[in-house]
Amino acid sequence: MSMQTIFVLSDEAAVLTELCSGARAAADQVTAILFGGEAEAAAAACGADRLLFCQPSGGAVMEDYAAAVAEEVKKCPSALVIVSNSIRGRCLAGRLGVLLDTAVLTSVGSLERSGEGLVCRRMVYGGMAQRDEVFTKPYGVITVGAGVFEAAPGGTQAAVSPFEGAPQGGLKCVNRAEKKESGVDLVAAKRIVDVGRGLAKEEDLELCRRLAGALGAEVGCSRPVAENNKWLPKSSYMGITGVQVKPELILLLGVSGQIQHVGGISKSRVIVAVNKDKSAPIFKNADFGVVGDLYKVVPALIEKLS
Repeated sequence: MSMQTIFVLSDEAAVLTELCSGARAAADQVTAILFGGEAEAAAAACGADRLLFCQPSGGAVMEDYAAAVAEEVKKCPSALVIVSNSIRGRCLAGRLGVLLDTAVLTSVGSLERSGEGLVCRRMVYGGMAQRDEVFTKPYGVITVGAGVFEAAPGGTQAAVSPFEGAPQGGLKCVNRAEKKESGVDLVAAKRIVDVGRGLAKEEDLELCRRLAGALGAEVGCSRPVAENNKWLPKSSYMGITGVQVKPELILLLGVSGQIQHVGGISKSRVIVAVNKDKSAPIFKNADFGVVGDLYKVVPALIEKLS
């Protein structure tokens, strides 16, 4: 199905800029809807042709505007809707799929034009394969995570105007409790030290942070380190369901190389792995590998870099 128009929806200005960059490469017209205030929208040089801002009020949440967004989309004979792959974004995407009578493809990793159609590529079977899919109906909805598209430098500022739609729905936000997480922006990091389950205890993270400091890098991790061990914030884990990064250098410490994790770091320019298991799958995906105990290798690296 020919889709010359793409709508991009997000509640984060930085993510909106990334998504618009990917949309711009695949469509003639890009309309962005930012769920935020006018000042935030005015500062977002996202590169869209139109930028609408919507500040949820009266206890409404992002997905309450699904019906209003669907009506805006239906003004075009055909269109693709890209939603940020956040919890709120996925809720909104599901509602839009129903209202637009179409499928929803989650965690899309690339978007390419092929003739008159748009090809969505995403990982399936837990990262074991990639599948190309196209929408056969006039409308389509996809979710895309942070870091998948690279924000174009010096994006143009579209004309900013308010989104006129009203919220509909039974959800009402009665309270907000901010998470006490001190996460880092791994998507923007040029160098990353990636910590895996080969780390023996939480206190040893200080050794990894010292190495990151010597490299001018940020510290990230595999999913079990954040979700199971809770040694780092969930925003720090990289993978298919986490952050997807493209640093100039990523140094993996004690990372076995499960495909779900590799899917989030595979676009790194240089991958260096340190693991004491010479049969670890990560060595098949690394540019350089060191078979050795990270508790011996890391201190030696810190000494050389200091």
